[in-house]
Amino acid sequence: MSQDSAPQFQRDEETTIHAAHVNEAKVVHVPYVVVLAGDVSGRVIRLKPGRQMDAGRSRNCDIFLDDQNISRRHSRFVVHANGDTILEDLDSTNGTLVNGKKIDSVKLCDGDRICLGNVILRYSLKDDLEFVFQQELFEKATKDPLTGAHNKAFFLDAFQKEFNYHSRYEKPLSVLIFDLDNFKKINDVYGHVNGDIVLKTFAEQIISCLRKEDLFARFGGEEFMALFRNTTKETALRIGGKLLELVRAMKFSTPSAEFQTSVTIGVATLENDNFDSPQSMIVCADSRLYQGKQNGKDQVVG
Repeated sequence: MSQDSAPQFQRDEETTIHAAHVNEAKVVHVPYVVVLAGDVSGRVIRLKPGRQMDAGRSRNCDIFLDDQNISRRHSRFVVHANGDTILEDLDSTNGTLVNGKKIDSVKLCDGDRICLGNVILRYSLKDDLEFVFQQELFEKATKDPLTGAHNKAFFLDAFQKEFNYHSRYEKPLSVLIFDLDNFKKINDVYGHVNGDIVLKTFAEQIISCLRKEDLFARFGGEEFMALFRNTTKETALRIGGKLLELVRAMKFSTPSAEFQTSVTIGVATLENDNFDSPQSMIVCADSRLYQGKQNGKDQVVG
């Protein structure tokens, strides 16, 4: 190597090292907690800098945790602008534990384990990439890859928690079961690729109409379920009717043809302790769905 080229190599190396330091300086660390046990395992909750976020059993908390051993307002995360997070106990009945020790107020460190009742959280202070990675892991574990709807396991777990909550506070809870009409014929005539397009479009359109707190899942094949909190039978039937019209208006096309489809919906509502479990609600809604299929399809039965 000539004397002229050696300094150039050194300058390039220094430039690379400097750029790496600049990139490292730009890394923004994000405070968040991951549910390790209790509630919904794997759930990722971002803590917002500059805010106080309360955790507890009340639906009005920023972080709702469904556990009888957690107070309605149990703990508070005080998140500073730089990401530093203080955890405070809000005079909870069973206390707030960090790494096995009861606390009144403590500054959290990366990796700390927080115990609120039977729920265990892990506090993390990582960069945006790792936060996104954790979210993606949770999405893959809880979502149907084709439609983007929640999967059956996630739905049943959430349904049990919602059933317990609504039974405890005597609030109405409605479940809707959807079954796309003549779906086998769509697959046979237009092919499975177009069948998948129908499933994906159906799910996307339904999800776009739901509230943030509503839950929608693919139960298998062409069958889907939706769960509506604090929703009476009358309201659930009205929602079902609107979704029926939405599906009727969907149009699908192939190079050789255009086609439409419809859906049949069965409804069951928890009111006045008329059901003893989520499973009994599903059986009831499914029997009403079957009744709708027998009576001509493309209808809501409740």
